Amino acid sequence: MPPLIRQQKKQPSIFKIVFGIFAVGALAYGGYWGVTRIFSGGGVEAVQTTAPTTLDTARALLEEGKSNEARDALRPLAAGSTDAQIAVPALMMLADLDARAGDRASAIESLKRITAEFAASPERPRALAQYARLLEDDGKTQEALAVYNDIRANAPAEFRAPALSGIARQAEKDGKISEARDLYAEAAKSATWDSPAWNEAIDAMGRANIALVFSPNETPESKVYTVEKGDNLTSIGIKLNTTQGLLTRANGIEADTKLSLGQRLKWTPKDFRIVIERSKCRIFLLDSNGIFKRYSCGLGKPGHETTLGVFKIGNKEKDPVWHKPGEGPIPPGDPRNLLGSRWMPMVPVQEGLPKDLGIHGAPDPTTVGSFSSNGCARMKMEEVEELYDLVVRSTPVQVVEVVDPATLDTLALAQA
Repeated sequence: MPPLIRQQKKQPSIFKIVFGIFAVGALAYGGYWGVTRIFSGGGVEAVQTTAPTTLDTARALLEEGKSNEARDALRPLAAGSTDAQIAVPALMMLADLDARAGDRASAIESLKRITAEFAASPERPRALAQYARLLEDDGKTQEALAVYNDIRANAPAEFRAPALSGIARQAEKDGKISEARDLYAEAAKSATWDSPAWNEAIDAMGRANIALVFSPNETPESKVYTVEKGDNLTSIGIKLNTTQGLLTRANGIEADTKLSLGQRLKWTPKDFRIVIERSKCRIFLLDSNGIFKRYSCGLGKPGHETTLGVFKIGNKEKDPVWHKPGEGPIPPGDPRNLLGSRWMPMVPVQEGLPKDLGIHGAPDPTTVGSFSSNGCARMKMEEVEELYDLVVRSTPVQVVEVVDPATLDTLALAQA
């Protein structure tokens, strides 16, 4: 049976009614003000997201290969922003795009803005290095050197590599090859392993090292041998533990040159080692100072992977005959001979390693830098001939999957 008397609802107080009306009005006013600001372009979202969205748009355009559109998107942002987190990356991107497009003046102005207006930005040393490189490329050598030297003296170590390489390039142009080599080596040590700055420095250092050992000019590392009675290039090479190729190149003579008693021959003592990095198809030629030169190579394709392990160079051959399995000997110069102009067999030092691997030339240079061989290391012809003239028989070789820079100096030492 339902109750006879229903419980009466509690009535709201006058205070609550007034407060509710006020709250609704405030919300309405605030909503109107917020909507008005957003639709007029002044909302918080518009202020905070426009610039990052523009940067993202520019990056997306770059990925699509639309460089001109990316430049158009960046230009107003770079010109109008005073926020370092927005302006600096925009200016850096714009400078790079302008430089690629040949508008070097605009690129220089963007980089100058970073260095002048955003001095506290961590990107300032990088901008300075790019600015100096543009000056260098424009032939403004002294201005570029002044900036490079400022970076070298004042920037954090990780930013010094491009500046050191810039100073080294000028030394190289001035014929100061030994000084340039040392600067490139310092740049490589300052840079992060395998970074663009490191790669630039390593390749330039290798070029300088080759120029020094093959040059007829004496260097801080070179020595002079005086020809004695009964000497020839072969016997001198054995006596000095160097190659005939190094002696001929460094002294501007041929292999069959008749030597004179008392003749002075320049040579550079080297105790080389070779490390082959399988994962990246690279050969590192090492000496007592570390990396002497880096080469690209082709290595074993899937199913014929180059075997990891320790080897040593066997009896080297110029213009080798290729004894192709199932086909017989293929003479040098024959297009079917895949050994090219040089063959350096890799003799196993550890048990269980294959006995048919080696380092040789690549008649097809497009196969270098990829997994394209049946297990051997193939090199560009001019580079395998260079390496052939540098390393002696029994030079240690080690094939590793990945080179760890921390342990590089310990590799290929087991049989040295």
